[in-house]
Amino acid sequence: MGYRSRASFKLIQMNKTFKLIKEGDWVLDLGASPGGWSQVSVELGANVVAVDINPMEPIEGVKFIQGDIMKEETLEEIKSVRRYYDVVLSDASPKITGKWTIDHLLSIDLARSAFRIAKDVLKVGGNFVVKVFQGEEIQKLFNEFKPFFKFKKFHSPKASRKQSAEIYFIGKGFKFRRNIQQSRV
Repeated sequence: MGYRSRASFKLIQMNKTFKLIKEGDWVLDLGASPGGWSQVSVELGANVVAVDINPMEPIEGVKFIQGDIMKEETLEEIKSVRRYYDVVLSDASPKITGKWTIDHLLSIDLARSAFRIAKDVLKVGGNFVVKVFQGEEIQKLFNEFKPFFKFKKFHSPKASRKQSAEIYFIGKGFKFRRNIQQSRV
């Protein structure tokens, strides 16, 4: 159907269910290459900034940054394009080792890196979607993310393979982090 990856169908399904992206939104797509989620976001009428450690073929309507989401300089480059985003997406995947526990923990680290960026650039009321592999740290990760969103849940879209360990955290209605930190003091 002209999409760069099967992952496009996952975002289409999640957007239909959760209404994550709307026309005119600014979307930050982390771990974007080969660009399936960026393509879908553009089709939905969003302005897209895509980031990946790997190169990505250009997509009309997408500003691409080649960088590592785990590094501070990549965050600074993201903010130099636009300070705040309506939606932050991350379908980033670690280099798979084939060892279940290691792959799970690597995916947790990537999800935390995506969330660190989202906390810095996501508008109040914005939406966040991040892929993670299921495993022993999944509930801990959910508990870290949930105070920051009005709506939060794990979701496995129908387009995911049945045997896949991947699941997506969906957070809608981002709360301003300073209010959360102040309420704990």
